[in-house]
Amino acid sequence: MLERLQQLFHGLVSRAPNGQASSIQHSADDSPTSQTPSVDTPNRTSDDHVSSGRLSTEDSSSVPCIKPDDINKHTSYPTASGGLGDVYKCTWNRGESSDEVAVKSPRFPSLSDSEIFKINKNFDREIRIWATLKHQYVLPLHGTVEQFGPFRAFVSPWMPNGTLESYLKHAHETLSMIDRLRLLKQIAEGLQYLHDNDVIHGDLTNGNVLVAADGSPRLADFGISNIMVQSNPAFSYHTGAVRWAAPELLDPPEDQPIQCATKSTDIYALGGIMLQVLHGKQPYCWLKSAIHVISAKFKRTEPIDSSIEIEPSHLDFMRRCWSTKSELRPSVKEVINYLQEALSNETLSV
Repeated sequence: MLERLQQLFHGLVSRAPNGQASSIQHSADDSPTSQTPSVDTPNRTSDDHVSSGRLSTEDSSSVPCIKPDDINKHTSYPTASGGLGDVYKCTWNRGESSDEVAVKSPRFPSLSDSEIFKINKNFDREIRIWATLKHQYVLPLHGTVEQFGPFRAFVSPWMPNGTLESYLKHAHETLSMIDRLRLLKQIAEGLQYLHDNDVIHGDLTNGNVLVAADGSPRLADFGISNIMVQSNPAFSYHTGAVRWAAPELLDPPEDQPIQCATKSTDIYALGGIMLQVLHGKQPYCWLKSAIHVISAKFKRTEPIDSSIEIEPSHLDFMRRCWSTKSELRPSVKEVINYLQEALSNETLSV
């Protein structure tokens, strides 16, 4: 078991483009280094549970390529950095008007030329898919822009409340249980939209749910981890996401070297989102390093601290989401129904 843990951890540790080990990758902390949003591309998997997409994949010319001169950085350095990219707060000059935007520049481990080719090819496909997504709780794509790194960067609206992680830190004491249940239901509705269109999120964490000015969520960072796995199977999962990742993503069967995310793994991660929104604690909050989180998952340790007081019905439902048997996890529709019932009961009790 120790040998397998070491193999997994080495697969998690990525390197920055200059070949130096990135310190960000060694932490099990899920949030970016600043309270700001991150933006990535959606992902479709080849999983048998996901049929070919219903969304039309329009020609890449339908995705706006924004001129670099029209994007002005607020600072020369990233506003936030996460495991797989840097985020810049920018102003997009649109002639007679201008908008604040987030520009996400993907940042990968050291790559071979063939891996770079595969990633660029996957990006072309995923960008076209993302451009078709239209839902109030899914982050929209304005377009792409060059000169932010070796890959095209993604331009999306700036979310003033930052990530779910940062939002909960400053709003935790003021949010009522009704507010929390409503927020979770909105997140689940965004995920349902993706699943209904055969799009897998693949990296659902507290850093990949952004919060708009009105307190409503926007799902972001779709599928970048799967793009990495598909381009290089040695890349297991970035360390910032291990506490949210379903066990099967971290330890795939030996005869299946590439384990892509599925609708079921999204539900596992959603259970962790429920834990943090309802009770203010990340999964495995008492563990700080990625290797210890992975070890706990191998031992089938639950993601909750025994000191946390959780309403029994909420705990039972989260345990369904965290089932080690993926087929026993609820569908996103079941999650929404549960949250709607809990919200109705909470409203009646006020």
